[in-house]
Amino acid sequence: MFSRRRLLGTGIAAAGASLFGRRSFAQDFGPGAESLGKVGGRDEGALMPGPGLPGGAQTEIRMVASLHTADPDELEVAVRMKPYDMESWISEWTRVAERNEKFAEEYAAAGLKVTAHEHYRRAQEFYSNATLYAAEEHPRQLPLYRKYREMFDKAWTMQRPPFERVKIAWDGKQLNGYFRKPGGRPAGSRVPVVIGFQGADSMAENTIMGGGGSFVARGMGYLAVDVPGQGDAMRLQNLALPPDTERVVKALVDYLVSRNDVDPNRIALQGISMGGWSAPRAASGEPRIKAVVMASGSLDLGSDLFDYYPPIRERVRWIIGARDQDDARRKLKDYTTAAVASKIQCPMIIGYGADDRIMDPNGALRLYRAAVNSKRQMMAGLGHPHHAWKAGGPREDRPDTLQDWMMRELKADAES
Repeated sequence: MFSRRRLLGTGIAAAGASLFGRRSFAQDFGPGAESLGKVGGRDEGALMPGPGLPGGAQTEIRMVASLHTADPDELEVAVRMKPYDMESWISEWTRVAERNEKFAEEYAAAGLKVTAHEHYRRAQEFYSNATLYAAEEHPRQLPLYRKYREMFDKAWTMQRPPFERVKIAWDGKQLNGYFRKPGGRPAGSRVPVVIGFQGADSMAENTIMGGGGSFVARGMGYLAVDVPGQGDAMRLQNLALPPDTERVVKALVDYLVSRNDVDPNRIALQGISMGGWSAPRAASGEPRIKAVVMASGSLDLGSDLFDYYPPIRERVRWIIGARDQDDARRKLKDYTTAAVASKIQCPMIIGYGADDRIMDPNGALRLYRAAVNSKRQMMAGLGHPHHAWKAGGPREDRPDTLQDWMMRELKADAES
Protein backbone atom coordinates (compact mmCIF):
# COMPACT_ATOMS: atom_id res chain seq x y z
CA MET A 1 0.00 0.00 0.00
CA PHE A 2 1.16 3.53 -0.78
CA SER A 3 0.67 6.32 1.72
CA ARG A 4 -0.87 9.57 0.47
CA ARG A 5 2.50 11.30 0.82
CA ARG A 6 4.24 8.60 -1.19
CA LEU A 7 1.54 8.68 -3.85
CA LEU A 8 1.91 12.44 -4.20
CA GLY A 9 5.68 12.23 -4.26
CA THR A 10 5.66 9.45 -6.83
CA GLY A 11 3.08 11.25 -8.92
CA ILE A 12 5.31 14.22 -9.56
CA ALA A 13 8.60 12.41 -10.07
CA ALA A 14 9.10 12.78 -13.80
CA ALA A 15 12.54 13.51 -15.16
CA GLY A 16 13.22 15.03 -18.57
CA ALA A 17 16.02 13.03 -20.17
CA SER A 18 17.23 14.54 -23.43
CA LEU A 19 16.83 12.43 -26.53
CA PHE A 20 19.01 14.56 -28.73
CA GLY A 21 22.04 15.45 -26.61
CA ARG A 22 22.23 19.13 -27.53
CA ARG A 23 20.64 22.41 -26.52
CA SER A 24 18.96 23.93 -29.51
CA PHE A 25 15.90 25.54 -31.07
CA ALA A 26 14.72 27.35 -27.90
CA GLN A 27 15.11 31.12 -28.08
CA ASP A 28 15.34 33.96 -25.59
CA PHE A 29 12.16 36.06 -25.41
CA GLY A 30 12.81 38.20 -22.37
CA PRO A 31 14.60 38.46 -19.04
CA GLY A 32 12.25 36.07 -17.25
CA ALA A 33 11.94 33.45 -19.98
CA GLU A 34 13.66 30.11 -20.08
CA SER A 35 15.93 30.71 -23.03
CA LEU A 36 17.32 27.25 -23.61
CA GLY A 37 16.04 23.81 -22.87
CA LYS A 38 16.18 20.17 -23.84
CA VAL A 39 13.55 18.40 -25.86
CA GLY A 40 13.11 15.35 -23.70
CA GLY A 41 10.34 13.03 -22.63
CA ARG A 42 8.81 11.23 -19.71
CA ASP A 43 10.81 8.94 -17.49
CA GLU A 44 9.04 5.59 -17.80
CA GLY A 45 10.65 4.36 -14.59
CA ALA A 46 9.13 7.22 -12.61
CA LEU A 47 5.55 6.66 -13.76
CA MET A 48 3.21 5.29 -11.14
CA PRO A 49 1.98 1.72 -11.66
CA GLY A 50 -1.75 1.53 -12.24
CA PRO A 51 -2.81 -2.10 -12.87
CA GLY A 52 -6.39 -2.39 -14.06
CA LEU A 53 -6.78 1.35 -14.63
CA PRO A 54 -7.89 2.77 -18.00
CA GLY A 55 -4.38 4.04 -18.59
CA GLY A 56 -2.90 0.57 -18.29
CA ALA A 57 0.40 1.10 -16.54
CA GLN A 58 -0.11 4.80 -16.02
CA THR A 59 -2.28 6.55 -13.46
CA GLU A 60 -4.35 9.63 -14.28
CA ILE A 61 -1.86 12.05 -12.74
CA ARG A 62 -4.03 15.15 -13.01
CA MET A 63 -6.51 14.29 -10.25
CA VAL A 64 -4.54 15.67 -7.33
CA ALA A 65 -4.97 18.78 -5.20
CA SER A 66 -2.18 20.62 -3.44
CA LEU A 67 -1.88 21.30 0.26
CA HIS A 68 0.24 24.31 -0.72
CA THR A 69 -2.65 26.74 -0.94
CA ALA A 70 -4.07 29.56 1.14
CA ASP A 71 -7.59 28.95 -0.21
CA PRO A 72 -9.64 27.18 2.49
CA ASP A 73 -11.89 25.37 0.01
CA GLU A 74 -8.98 24.08 -2.05
CA LEU A 75 -7.23 23.03 1.16
CA GLU A 76 -10.31 21.11 2.26
CA VAL A 77 -10.39 19.27 -1.05
CA ALA A 78 -6.69 18.45 -0.78
CA VAL A 79 -7.10 17.07 2.75
CA ARG A 80 -10.20 15.01 2.03
CA MET A 81 -9.68 13.78 -1.50
CA LYS A 82 -8.26 10.38 -2.43
CA PRO A 83 -5.61 11.10 -5.09
CA TYR A 84 -6.22 9.79 -8.61
CA ASP A 85 -9.76 8.66 -7.67
CA MET A 86 -12.51 9.93 -9.97
CA GLU A 87 -15.43 9.57 -7.55
CA SER A 88 -13.52 11.24 -4.74
CA TRP A 89 -12.40 14.04 -7.10
CA ILE A 90 -15.98 14.72 -8.20
CA SER A 91 -17.47 14.52 -4.70
CA GLU A 92 -14.98 16.79 -2.98
CA TRP A 93 -15.04 19.54 -5.60
CA THR A 94 -18.85 19.34 -5.71
CA ARG A 95 -18.96 19.73 -1.93
CA VAL A 96 -17.14 23.08 -1.95
CA ALA A 97 -18.99 24.21 -5.09
CA GLU A 98 -22.37 23.67 -3.42
CA ARG A 99 -21.24 25.54 -0.32
CA ASN A 100 -20.16 28.56 -2.36
CA GLU A 101 -23.36 28.44 -4.39
CA LYS A 102 -25.34 28.57 -1.14
CA PHE A 103 -23.34 31.58 0.07
CA ALA A 104 -23.83 33.29 -3.30
CA GLU A 105 -27.59 32.84 -3.17
CA GLU A 106 -27.74 34.26 0.35
CA TYR A 107 -25.62 37.29 -0.55
CA ALA A 108 -27.71 37.87 -3.68
CA ALA A 109 -30.91 37.74 -1.61
CA ALA A 110 -29.41 40.35 0.73
CA GLY A 111 -28.64 42.62 -2.21
CA LEU A 112 -24.87 42.29 -1.79
CA LYS A 113 -24.12 41.84 -5.47
CA VAL A 114 -20.33 42.12 -5.44
CA THR A 115 -19.92 39.42 -2.81
CA ALA A 116 -22.59 37.29 -4.50
CA HIS A 117 -20.67 37.60 -7.76
CA GLU A 118 -17.47 36.45 -6.08
CA HIS A 119 -19.10 33.34 -4.64
CA TYR A 120 -20.90 32.47 -7.87
CA ARG A 121 -17.52 32.63 -9.61
CA ARG A 122 -15.97 30.38 -6.98
CA ALA A 123 -18.85 27.95 -7.36
CA GLN A 124 -18.32 28.04 -11.13
CA GLU A 125 -14.64 27.21 -10.72
CA PHE A 126 -15.30 24.32 -8.36
CA TYR A 127 -18.13 22.83 -10.44
CA SER A 128 -15.78 23.11 -13.40
CA ASN A 129 -13.13 21.16 -11.50
CA ALA A 130 -15.69 18.53 -10.55
CA THR A 131 -16.74 17.79 -14.12
CA LEU A 132 -13.34 18.36 -15.71
CA TYR A 133 -12.23 14.76 -16.17
CA ALA A 134 -15.59 12.96 -15.97
CA ALA A 135 -16.18 10.54 -18.81
CA GLU A 136 -18.94 10.98 -21.38
CA GLU A 137 -21.13 8.30 -19.76
CA HIS A 138 -20.58 9.37 -16.14
CA PRO A 139 -24.00 10.15 -14.62
CA ARG A 140 -22.76 13.34 -12.94
CA GLN A 141 -20.81 14.74 -15.88
CA LEU A 142 -23.64 16.61 -17.62
CA PRO A 143 -25.48 17.81 -14.48
CA LEU A 144 -22.23 19.24 -13.12
CA TYR A 145 -21.48 20.93 -16.44
CA ARG A 146 -24.92 22.55 -16.38
CA LYS A 147 -24.30 23.79 -12.82
CA TYR A 148 -20.97 25.25 -13.94
CA ARG A 149 -22.71 27.17 -16.72
CA GLU A 150 -25.51 28.26 -14.38
CA MET A 151 -23.02 29.70 -11.88
CA PHE A 152 -21.17 31.59 -14.61
CA ASP A 153 -24.42 33.09 -15.90
CA LYS A 154 -25.62 34.06 -12.44
CA ALA A 155 -22.29 35.65 -11.57
CA TRP A 156 -22.63 38.03 -14.50
CA THR A 157 -26.11 39.16 -13.50
CA MET A 158 -24.45 40.57 -10.39
CA GLN A 159 -21.74 42.52 -12.25
CA ARG A 160 -21.33 44.06 -15.68
CA PRO A 161 -19.46 41.47 -17.78
CA PRO A 162 -16.19 42.44 -19.51
CA PHE A 163 -17.17 40.37 -22.55
CA GLU A 164 -20.00 39.98 -25.02
CA ARG A 165 -21.65 36.68 -25.82
CA VAL A 166 -21.35 35.55 -29.42
CA LYS A 167 -22.86 32.86 -31.63
CA ILE A 168 -20.97 31.69 -34.70
CA ALA A 169 -22.45 29.60 -37.50
CA TRP A 170 -20.58 26.40 -38.27
CA ASP A 171 -21.68 23.35 -40.25
CA GLY A 172 -25.37 24.11 -39.82
CA LYS A 173 -25.04 24.60 -36.05
CA GLN A 174 -24.13 27.50 -33.76
CA LEU A 175 -20.96 27.65 -31.71
CA ASN A 176 -21.29 29.63 -28.48
CA GLY A 177 -18.56 31.79 -27.05
CA TYR A 178 -17.33 35.14 -25.79
CA PHE A 179 -15.47 38.15 -27.17
CA ARG A 180 -13.41 40.64 -25.15
CA LYS A 181 -11.61 43.74 -26.31
CA PRO A 182 -9.61 46.56 -24.73
CA GLY A 183 -11.57 49.53 -23.51
CA GLY A 184 -10.93 53.20 -24.13
CA ARG A 185 -10.45 52.90 -27.88
CA PRO A 186 -11.56 55.76 -30.14
CA ALA A 187 -14.79 55.20 -32.04
CA GLY A 188 -14.17 53.36 -35.29
CA SER A 189 -10.82 51.91 -34.24
CA ARG A 190 -10.02 48.28 -35.03
CA VAL A 191 -8.08 45.96 -32.74
CA PRO A 192 -6.01 42.86 -33.47
CA VAL A 193 -7.58 39.66 -32.11
CA VAL A 194 -6.27 36.37 -30.77
CA ILE A 195 -8.46 33.28 -31.08
CA GLY A 196 -8.04 30.79 -28.24
CA PHE A 197 -7.87 27.16 -29.39
CA GLN A 198 -7.72 25.43 -26.05
CA GLY A 199 -7.27 21.89 -24.79
CA ALA A 200 -9.19 18.65 -24.38
CA ASP A 201 -10.72 19.71 -21.06
CA SER A 202 -11.19 23.42 -21.82
CA MET A 203 -14.44 25.37 -21.60
CA ALA A 204 -14.98 28.82 -23.04
CA GLU A 205 -16.21 30.43 -19.82
CA ASN A 206 -12.98 29.59 -18.03
CA THR A 207 -10.86 30.65 -20.98
CA ILE A 208 -12.41 34.08 -21.50
CA MET A 209 -11.97 34.95 -17.82
CA GLY A 210 -8.56 33.31 -17.56
CA GLY A 211 -5.86 33.66 -20.17
CA GLY A 212 -7.95 35.92 -22.38
CA GLY A 213 -7.50 38.88 -20.07
CA SER A 214 -3.72 38.89 -20.44
CA PHE A 215 -4.06 39.49 -24.18
CA VAL A 216 -6.71 42.18 -23.69
CA ALA A 217 -4.40 44.00 -21.25
CA ARG A 218 -1.86 44.21 -24.09
CA GLY A 219 -4.21 45.85 -26.56
CA MET A 220 -5.63 42.77 -28.27
CA GLY A 221 -9.13 41.40 -28.52
CA TYR A 222 -9.72 37.78 -27.53
CA LEU A 223 -12.25 35.27 -28.85
CA ALA A 224 -13.03 32.14 -26.80
CA VAL A 225 -15.51 29.71 -28.34
CA ASP A 226 -16.55 26.19 -27.42
CA VAL A 227 -15.39 24.71 -30.70
CA PRO A 228 -16.40 21.17 -31.73
CA GLY A 229 -14.98 18.74 -29.19
CA GLN A 230 -15.17 21.22 -26.30
CA GLY A 231 -17.63 22.45 -23.69
CA ASP A 232 -21.11 23.25 -24.96
CA ALA A 233 -20.41 21.99 -28.49
CA MET A 234 -19.37 18.54 -27.26
CA ARG A 235 -21.69 18.10 -24.28
CA LEU A 236 -24.90 19.73 -25.47
CA GLN A 237 -24.64 19.59 -29.27
CA ASN A 238 -22.62 16.40 -29.80
CA LEU A 239 -20.23 18.17 -32.18
CA ALA A 240 -16.96 16.30 -32.62
CA LEU A 241 -13.62 17.90 -33.45
CA PRO A 242 -12.87 17.37 -37.15
CA PRO A 243 -9.33 16.60 -38.35
CA ASP A 244 -9.32 19.71 -40.57
CA THR A 245 -9.41 22.31 -37.81
CA GLU A 246 -8.76 24.96 -40.44
CA ARG A 247 -12.43 24.55 -41.35
CA VAL A 248 -13.45 25.49 -37.80
CA VAL A 249 -11.08 28.44 -37.65
CA LYS A 250 -12.32 29.70 -41.01
CA ALA A 251 -15.77 30.17 -39.46
CA LEU A 252 -14.26 32.03 -36.49
CA VAL A 253 -12.21 34.30 -38.75
CA ASP A 254 -15.23 34.93 -40.98
CA TYR A 255 -17.08 36.11 -37.90
CA LEU A 256 -14.25 38.37 -36.76
CA VAL A 257 -13.76 40.06 -40.13
CA SER A 258 -17.48 40.84 -40.20
CA ARG A 259 -17.04 43.06 -37.12
CA ASN A 260 -16.27 46.75 -37.54
CA ASP A 261 -14.02 46.78 -34.45
CA VAL A 262 -11.60 44.05 -35.58
CA ASP A 263 -8.58 44.50 -37.85
CA PRO A 264 -8.97 41.69 -40.43
CA ASN A 265 -5.23 41.74 -41.14
CA ARG A 266 -4.19 41.12 -37.53
CA ILE A 267 -5.83 37.87 -36.42
CA ALA A 268 -3.83 35.19 -34.61
CA LEU A 269 -4.21 31.87 -32.81
CA GLN A 270 -3.27 30.66 -29.36
CA GLY A 271 -3.15 26.91 -28.75
CA ILE A 272 -2.80 25.22 -25.37
CA SER A 273 -2.42 21.50 -24.67
CA MET A 274 -4.47 19.68 -27.33
CA GLY A 275 -4.77 23.08 -28.96
CA GLY A 276 -1.03 22.79 -29.54
CA TRP A 277 -2.01 20.43 -32.34
CA SER A 278 -5.27 22.12 -33.41
CA ALA A 279 -3.84 25.64 -33.82
CA PRO A 280 -0.92 24.94 -36.19
CA ARG A 281 -3.10 22.53 -38.19
CA ALA A 282 -5.67 25.33 -38.56
CA ALA A 283 -2.98 27.80 -39.64
CA SER A 284 -1.90 25.42 -42.39
CA GLY A 285 -5.18 25.97 -44.20
CA GLU A 286 -6.30 29.45 -43.13
CA PRO A 287 -3.99 32.12 -44.58
CA ARG A 288 -5.73 34.94 -42.70
CA ILE A 289 -4.02 33.73 -39.50
CA LYS A 290 -0.97 35.96 -39.06
CA ALA A 291 0.71 34.38 -36.02
CA VAL A 292 0.42 31.33 -33.76
CA VAL A 293 1.63 30.71 -30.22
CA MET A 294 1.22 27.35 -28.55
CA ALA A 295 2.04 25.43 -25.41
CA SER A 296 2.64 21.71 -25.92
CA GLY A 297 3.13 21.94 -29.67
CA SER A 298 2.26 18.80 -31.60
CA LEU A 299 2.50 17.41 -35.12
CA ASP A 300 0.37 14.29 -34.76
CA LEU A 301 -2.44 13.93 -32.22
CA GLY A 302 -2.36 10.14 -32.28
CA SER A 303 1.31 9.68 -31.46
CA ASP A 304 1.82 12.85 -29.41
CA LEU A 305 -1.20 12.51 -27.10
CA PHE A 306 -3.31 9.37 -27.58
CA ASP A 307 -0.37 6.97 -27.53
CA TYR A 308 1.80 9.03 -25.19
CA TYR A 309 -0.73 9.52 -22.38
CA PRO A 310 -3.07 6.49 -22.14
CA PRO A 311 -5.39 7.90 -19.40
CA ILE A 312 -6.70 10.50 -21.84
CA ARG A 313 -7.69 8.02 -24.56
CA GLU A 314 -11.36 7.89 -23.61
CA ARG A 315 -11.59 11.67 -23.63
CA VAL A 316 -9.90 11.87 -27.03
CA ARG A 317 -12.27 9.20 -28.35
CA TRP A 318 -15.23 11.30 -27.19
CA ILE A 319 -13.76 14.53 -28.60
CA ILE A 320 -13.25 13.14 -32.13
CA GLY A 321 -16.58 11.28 -32.16
CA ALA A 322 -15.22 7.73 -32.36
CA ARG A 323 -17.29 4.69 -31.37
CA ASP A 324 -14.55 3.01 -29.36
CA GLN A 325 -10.79 3.17 -28.99
CA ASP A 326 -10.15 1.01 -32.05
CA ASP A 327 -12.27 3.41 -34.09
CA ALA A 328 -10.44 6.32 -32.46
CA ARG A 329 -7.08 4.93 -33.50
CA ARG A 330 -8.31 4.62 -37.10
CA LYS A 331 -9.74 8.15 -37.12
CA LEU A 332 -6.61 9.66 -35.58
CA LYS A 333 -4.62 8.81 -38.69
CA ASP A 334 -6.20 11.96 -40.15
CA TYR A 335 -5.41 14.15 -37.13
CA THR A 336 -1.94 15.06 -38.27
CA THR A 337 -0.27 18.14 -39.69
CA ALA A 338 2.62 16.21 -41.24
CA ALA A 339 1.48 16.56 -44.87
CA VAL A 340 0.45 20.22 -44.58
CA ALA A 341 2.90 21.75 -42.10
CA SER A 342 4.89 23.24 -44.98
CA LYS A 343 1.80 25.33 -45.85
CA ILE A 344 2.05 27.28 -42.60
CA GLN A 345 3.30 30.71 -43.66
CA CYS A 346 2.86 32.73 -40.47
CA PRO A 347 5.41 32.98 -37.64
CA MET A 348 4.99 30.55 -34.73
CA ILE A 349 6.21 30.05 -31.19
CA ILE A 350 6.21 26.30 -30.54
CA GLY A 351 6.22 25.67 -26.80
CA TYR A 352 7.09 22.38 -25.15
CA GLY A 353 7.98 20.89 -21.78
CA ALA A 354 11.05 18.67 -21.64
CA ASP A 355 9.49 16.60 -18.84
CA ASP A 356 5.89 16.77 -20.08
CA ARG A 357 4.06 13.56 -19.16
CA ILE A 358 0.86 14.40 -21.03
CA MET A 359 1.95 15.67 -24.48
CA ASP A 360 5.11 14.28 -26.07
CA PRO A 361 7.64 17.14 -26.35
CA ASN A 362 9.18 15.38 -29.35
CA GLY A 363 5.98 16.21 -31.21
CA ALA A 364 6.85 19.90 -30.87
CA LEU A 365 10.26 19.20 -32.38
CA ARG A 366 8.69 17.27 -35.25
CA LEU A 367 6.34 20.20 -35.90
CA TYR A 368 9.31 22.57 -35.90
CA ARG A 369 11.13 20.45 -38.45
CA ALA A 370 8.07 20.06 -40.70
CA ALA A 371 6.92 23.71 -40.76
CA VAL A 372 9.78 24.79 -43.01
CA ASN A 373 8.05 27.87 -44.42
CA SER A 374 7.16 29.41 -41.06
CA LYS A 375 9.45 31.75 -39.21
CA ARG A 376 9.21 29.55 -36.15
CA GLN A 377 10.96 29.25 -32.84
CA MET A 378 10.78 26.75 -30.00
CA MET A 379 10.36 27.76 -26.39
CA ALA A 380 11.14 25.51 -23.44
CA GLY A 381 9.09 25.19 -20.25
CA LEU A 382 5.66 25.35 -21.90
CA GLY A 383 4.28 21.87 -21.42
CA HIS A 384 1.91 20.61 -18.75
CA PRO A 385 3.44 21.81 -15.47
CA HIS A 386 0.29 21.39 -13.39
CA HIS A 387 0.89 17.69 -12.83
CA ALA A 388 3.79 18.82 -10.63
CA TRP A 389 2.62 21.98 -8.89
CA LYS A 390 -0.91 20.80 -8.11
CA ALA A 391 0.69 17.93 -6.23
CA GLY A 392 2.84 20.28 -4.20
CA GLY A 393 5.84 20.18 -6.50
CA PRO A 394 7.81 23.07 -7.96
CA ARG A 395 5.98 25.68 -10.01
CA GLU A 396 7.86 28.01 -12.28
CA ASP A 397 7.10 31.70 -12.08
CA ARG A 398 7.03 32.71 -15.72
CA PRO A 399 6.14 36.05 -17.27
CA ASP A 400 3.47 36.30 -19.93
CA THR A 401 6.12 35.84 -22.57
CA LEU A 402 3.83 34.51 -25.29
CA GLN A 403 1.42 37.40 -24.83
CA ASP A 404 4.29 39.88 -25.11
CA TRP A 405 5.50 38.21 -28.30
CA MET A 406 2.00 38.28 -29.76
CA MET A 407 1.60 41.95 -28.82
CA ARG A 408 4.73 42.78 -30.81
CA GLU A 409 3.85 40.49 -33.71
CA LEU A 410 0.37 41.99 -34.14
CA LYS A 411 1.60 45.51 -33.43
CA ALA A 412 -0.95 45.89 -30.66
CA ASP A 413 -1.14 49.10 -28.67
CA ALA A 414 -1.51 48.41 -24.97
CA GLU A 415 -1.55 52.08 -24.01
CA SER A 416 -4.38 53.66 -25.94
